Amino acid sequence: MKKLYQLNSTLTLLMVVLFMGCTKKEVATDTKLSYSFSASNLNASLSSNASASGAVVAAGTNGSINWTTASVNVAKIEFSATKSGSGAINLETKNLYLVNALKPDSLSGTVSLASGVYENNQFNLTLASSLTNPPLLLTGTYIEASGTKIPVRFEMNQAQVVKLEAKRVEVTAGTYVAKVTVQLNALVTGLTASDFGQTTRTGTNNMIVISSTINKALYEKLVARFTSTLSVDFSKK
Repeated sequence: MKKLYQLNSTLTLLMVVLFMGCTKKEVATDTKLSYSFSASNLNASLSSNASASGAVVAAGTNGSINWTTASVNVAKIEFSATKSGSGAINLETKNLYLVNALKPDSLSGTVSLASGVYENNQFNLTLASSLTNPPLLLTGTYIEASGTKIPVRFEMNQAQVVKLEAKRVEVTAGTYVAKVTVQLNALVTGLTASDFGQTTRTGTNNMIVISSTINKALYEKLVARFTSTLSVDFSKK
């Protein structure tokens, strides 16, 4: 009887261990993270003095650049962070494509998260061409100091990877948004009116087309400034 009792005790202990092993699960994801894109400061000064360019002005101001459309082709977003108790995490969202940055807080893509403290938050945005659209397309009007209005099309037709960082955040169950903001006035900060004035014009309306092959000098200046226009804020909706 004693041996049988010992055998039963051993079997019971083994079953408890197996049950614990089978029922152990990772912390459930109870949070959704979406991405939004929005453009701001669409109207900026263009002065003969570089230090005066880039100031936010009223739409239609003489000596300014006024953007009226802004679209971004986002091929991929990689979110990486350090989560308390879990270490490093990496999440990926693909094929968002053609985000209208002038539509307020338009949401694109969603990933699942678990509650906790997230630090070292980094978002890597891959901007790439689709079949019909470039990574970034801005259209608008350059208004000379005299008041003459000239249409502008800035086509960033080369893929870009932009790295953005967000502050530490304590995530609780619910919905969060990583809001990417494009401050368009920063595109022309440090430039002058002559950067736009001394350009090749295209078509019957004398449009200023800015791409890697047309008005390349201005194109390279705008591309160099593009990263500085972007920021991200990670917050609860």
